Order: sequence, then C-alpha cells, then structure tokens
Amino acid sequence: MNPTHEEDSPVPGRSPSVRAPAALSLTVVIPAYDAERTLGTVLEALRAQELGPHEVIVVDDGSADGTVSLAKRLGAHVVRTEGRGYAGGARNRGWDAATGDVVVFLDADSVPDPGWGAGLARSLAEFPGAIIGCARTFSATTAWGWVGYLQSETPYLPLGEPRRVAFLCSYCVAVPRDAPLRWDESYGGEDGIFCVDALDAGIDLVFDPRFHTIHDHEKDSFASLRRQQDRLAYSMARIGPVQREARRKRILARVPVHYFALVRLVAIHRRLRALPEYRERLVRALPRMVVAEWTLGLFALRYAVRRPPLRGQSRGGFR
Repeated sequence: MNPTHEEDSPVPGRSPSVRAPAALSLTVVIPAYDAERTLGTVLEALRAQELGPHEVIVVDDGSADGTVSLAKRLGAHVVRTEGRGYAGGARNRGWDAATGDVVVFLDADSVPDPGWGAGLARSLAEFPGAIIGCARTFSATTAWGWVGYLQSETPYLPLGEPRRVAFLCSYCVAVPRDAPLRWDESYGGEDGIFCVDALDAGIDLVFDPRFHTIHDHEKDSFASLRRQQDRLAYSMARIGPVQREARRKRILARVPVHYFALVRLVAIHRRLRALPEYRERLVRALPRMVVAEWTLGLFALRYAVRRPPLRGQSRGGFR
C-alpha cells in the first residue's frame, strides 16, 4: 500500500505548543523475528545518534537465531511475545513496556541515517501530537534486488516537504505513547489498519521526508521477490476496502488491472525525476520490472478473489 502523493497535503511548520523537543523522551521498539543479520547495524546506528532514544526495546517474536543474545549484548531491553505475535503483536508488547513520551516503531532492517535522531526531534517539535513517519532509501546488489525496491518503495524516498497523508508505512513511525490505539495482531497490512484507526481517532498522520532510514533487506533473487509480492498483495487486498488514500485504490484492490497495464511504471518513473541514479536503475531494470508487475498482478488477482478478512485472522505461511 503506497501513499497517494497527489492527494497529500503539505503541512506548514508549527511551533510546539506544549514541550520543547529536548523534553520528549523516546522509546524505540523493534519487532524482531530471526533478525540477527541486520539488528546489530540498526542498534549501532541508534547508539551513534546525536539525539538518540533514552531506551530501546527489542521484541523477540520467536526467533531461532542469535537475535536475543545480540540485542542484549548491544544494550537493548528484550521482551518476548507469547507465541506468534506477528509484527503488530510484537509492537504492542513493546508499547506496553515503553516509558518514553513517544514510542518509535522501527523495523529490524531499517537502519537510521546519521541525522535521523535530529530530524525526528525537529519533526516532533513542529507537529506535536501527530503520528510521524520518515523517508527511506535503499541500494541493492543484484538486478532483482533493485526491482524489489523500485517496485514497492519509491513512494517513501526523501522527496518534497512534510505533508499530511492517509497512510504511513510501519518501518519507522513515531507515536505518542498515550495515543488511544494499538496495532492489529493479525498478519498483513497492520500498518494500514493502524492508520485508519488513527484517522478515526482524529490523529494527524505526517510523512516527513527530511530524515530517513536505510532499508537493508536480503531479497536479491526472483524467488525472494515473488515471496515479497505474495505478502504485499495479501496485505493490500486485506486493507483495500477500508484504506483512506483514494477511492480508486479501493476499486483497484478488487479489480487489479493496473499491474497488467503497466501504468505504475509510468508513475514510478515520474517519481524518480529528481533522482537520476534511481531513474537510471529503473530504465536498466525495465524488462524485469515488466515481469515483476505482471507477477504482482497475479498475486493481487488471487487475493481479490479470495479476499482475507480485515481483522482477527492469522496466516502462518509467509514465514
């Protein structure tokens, strides 16, 4: 599910009405499942921030690798889920344990840029009470890796000004600890459900591209891309009927013809006009991008016919 930038509204900077940024304490909550490969880099990046969190909580969701020992060695407080909590359940366990004024939910493969902490502090000061998401950059080592990033992540690049949106991706979101919300604990699209609940509660969602994280996934083959697409299509079908981004997205969630018509490639190309390196990668990857759009379309068709319920279900096959 991608932000609809045509409908996003720029937000002028505002002065904090209650507290200066230095007065806000931050708890970073990292849901982790077999995250040993990237978690150390994320924790080290947090420790290196000039304005970093006052506590970091890693929520282990049944890892079988060295995730827990690594987190403890690098000074994080470790919380464990009871059974399989998925990302939403893991975030809720960390939220319950958090003591900061603001809880920042950060994925275990989303590495904060050196200026991330200062950028977050500025955004919290300008948009008090809002839920804030940041931008994300990426780089790949294989042709299919580039396809995976370009196909799903260009809406989150550090472009433009802060703006109100109807959706924030959960790789990095800052939430007031006392917000009357919790994450859905079923699999898939929990960030979309969270955003709908936030809007219903009257809470602004702000995307701030002035600070960012760096995505470090390990999806570098066609097989891993297809697994990613399966999860993505499942999530989009699940939240399609309730998402607030655009009416056309609700329609396309039921009749996903846009993948086969390749119209998204035009939008991606236009989005990259200010980033020539990424645009060149897109042109080089174009034949693979065509194949990837068609395969994503096939997954989307499957879940349009067999639509997953919005809440209260589980799906274990994606792990």
